[in-house]
Amino acid sequence: MARCYYLDYISKGFLSSYSNDEYVCKLCGKHFATNDPQVKYTCNPDYGEEYKKCPVYQNNR
Repeated sequence: MARCYYLDYISKGFLSSYSNDEYVCKLCGKHFATNDPQVKYTCNPDYGEEYKKCPVYQNNR
């Protein structure tokens, strides 16, 4: 698993469930739900380094 270095995980609190938490891209500032397809397949995939194909990542390295 290769997670984008600029993807931060934000927990909504101590008693928060995973579905209420979110991710945020430090490059563009966009917030994503934990089940967002972009996070699952690009920013935080199960295998590979797909985040390197992200246009935001490519333009800001």
